Amino acid sequence: TRQRVHQVILELGYRPSAIARSLISNHTYTLGLITSDFSDYFFTQVIVGAEAEARRHDYFFMLCSTERNPADEPEFFRLLTERNVDGILFARPSTEQDSRHILSLLQQGMPLVTTAYHMPGIPLTVVDVDNVDGGFQATRCLIDGGHQHIATITGPPDWKSVNDRLHGYQLALQQAGLPFTDLLLDAGDWSYESGYRAMQRLLERAPQLTAVFAHNDQMAIGAIRALLEAGRRIPEDVAVVGYDDIPAAAYSYPPLTTIRQPMRKVGKVATQLLIEAIRNPNAEKKEVLLKPELVRRESCGGA
Repeated sequence: TRQRVHQVILELGYRPSAIARSLISNHTYTLGLITSDFSDYFFTQVIVGAEAEARRHDYFFMLCSTERNPADEPEFFRLLTERNVDGILFARPSTEQDSRHILSLLQQGMPLVTTAYHMPGIPLTVVDVDNVDGGFQATRCLIDGGHQHIATITGPPDWKSVNDRLHGYQLALQQAGLPFTDLLLDAGDWSYESGYRAMQRLLERAPQLTAVFAHNDQMAIGAIRALLEAGRRIPEDVAVVGYDDIPAAAYSYPPLTTIRQPMRKVGKVATQLLIEAIRNPNAEKKEVLLKPELVRRESCGGA
């Protein structure tokens, strides 16, 4: 009888009603995902990994982007809860923005997992990259290359990842007994232009520098352009290390040494934990840190 029923299903192209299924099971098998910017390479790759993992478990994502305007987040949270999503993945970095809407969601019992977003003192399941280790690896690579005057170009200071990468940079210098007081510059944002301008200012402030760790690849590539325009050879005069391993890193001139983040794995693990929280509302809140990897190319003198 089962075989005959399945044969008829195939012949008629029957599809069960998702609405009826949700009424019976009390689950919509739909997840919400809120991010700040679909054009950001890190979070785009997180979304790709998350969506692939969700499909493996017969879940699908509704995607929302605030276009870098956190004021839109409460409205997206409201829309997703009205559509009875089973859980929400919140994929944006920690900043000093108002987080009352997230606290309200947690109090309502909505399963929630974040990527790179931390709320000190609040139990929250977070999946992130160990940026302290990433900053340490990037700086240690330059130290091992014999450099003693190592500058760093940082991203926006209100991002937790920026402070963690800076902490890793400082740890590596301290272990090596090297100074860093006049070799740090806040670029203001993550753009090529910011890296370019920051490098120009660093050369004026500290012409003795022989190495630079930029907090993302776009700034590193902008810094390389400024160095070349100033007549500095790379890596002979100044070595450069970036962060992220965006596709352009391998094709910059020279190819950029960088820290590769396991972005798709962040999305995959976050989705696994979200589905676990849906199936087990009493699941323990946890923080998962994934390890980054140093990718050596020509910009630091070794491939």
